[in-house]
Amino acid sequence: MNISSLVKKKMFKETLTYSIGSFGSKILSFLLVPFYTYFLTKKELGEYDLLLTTISLFAPLVSLQISDATYRWLIDKEYISETEKAKIMTNSIITLCIGYLIFCVGFSIYVFFNSFQYQGYFIILIFLNCLLPLLQSILRGQGNTKQFAINGILTTFLIVVFNIVFIYLLKLNVEGVFIANIVAYTVACIMILYKVKVIQYFKFKYWDPKLIKSMASYSLPLIPNLMSWWAISSASKFIILHYMGAEGNGLYAVASRFPALLLVINSVLLLPLQDRILKEENDATFNRLLGKFIMFEMALAFILGILSPLMTKVLVSKEYFETWQYMPYLYLGVGFNAIAGFLGLKYQKEKNTLKITLTSLIGAVISIVFSVILIQTLGLQGISISFLLGFYCMFLLRFMDILKSESKKIKIKKLFLITSVLVVMIVVNHFIKYCIS
Repeated sequence: MNISSLVKKKMFKETLTYSIGSFGSKILSFLLVPFYTYFLTKKELGEYDLLLTTISLFAPLVSLQISDATYRWLIDKEYISETEKAKIMTNSIITLCIGYLIFCVGFSIYVFFNSFQYQGYFIILIFLNCLLPLLQSILRGQGNTKQFAINGILTTFLIVVFNIVFIYLLKLNVEGVFIANIVAYTVACIMILYKVKVIQYFKFKYWDPKLIKSMASYSLPLIPNLMSWWAISSASKFIILHYMGAEGNGLYAVASRFPALLLVINSVLLLPLQDRILKEENDATFNRLLGKFIMFEMALAFILGILSPLMTKVLVSKEYFETWQYMPYLYLGVGFNAIAGFLGLKYQKEKNTLKITLTSLIGAVISIVFSVILIQTLGLQGISISFLLGFYCMFLLRFMDILKSESKKIKIKKLFLITSVLVVMIVVNHFIKYCIS
């Protein structure tokens, strides 16, 4: 068996492992959407989604996104000693704890002067949403893809089980969702701590400000990038709250959950690709797979967009049926985000995370500006269109920069094909909407 065959076989095994962990677990999470629509009101669903949105904003700030640096440092060498592992883990955890303590002080001052609903759940979930990704990055960095998969399945399985217990049986409504997440995340963290023996690796004598500074120089530019993702995908929910109230957020929360199907598939593909591309010295794998990845994403977004009315009718309560018309734009937005993420692997490999940040910020500004403008005339449809525009612009900027070595004619041809799919999708969406109405 030649080297090429060995690489393909290894990539297939890694993809299969990630598939088991990501696809299986996230599908269970997706199935909670119809469950929520039957047991939570639009207002409750809107409140739940807003709290999660706020957590997704603060988690990168609290953790300094040190999980990404931890993974990158653990895979930076083919062989890494136990002492080096201990240093990386110790300084990563110290960084996370310092960030969390500073956040707790600031949050305590805020709630002293302002009321904050569900503040107890919020502060716990912030910590768990910082700790779990860090521990999962340690798993991946050490090559424990099987444990990574098992942990993902168990986490979501527990979320599903405890949602049923706290919402259906104990009638705790939206508080039951928060408790279910807290219990599931806690168990998942304990499992990883036991498996990786992080406690044994953690030693204060390994505290190294220079290492923290080096890792932070890599991870800090990723914070604006993630906040830009938040601005495109989540800031619109506060705009909806202002113009349409909590019920509008409840409708949009349901619509935005369906594209999670595409996010699941993307995570299955991108995680092993990230492992492979970052470890390879040349760009052969990146260049070979880019075109195929783009066509796959566009085709999948197109198919899922067309199936939106049928999926909505079957899976959610009838009062949420109108949400289908926003989904095709959201699917396309997620698709362009995935392609931009694939292109971003080139920047990660070069440790040039600043370019990831700049392109993300531009996309975020465009999305927010159009959200404010379009919601006033198109309502939630305007929000979904703004979501698409933000990620399309991010993709466009990275595409033109990374492929600048290609001829202008080839780049224009590729962009024409991609944009054609986008236009066809929009036309088909409006045709289906016309037929249904």
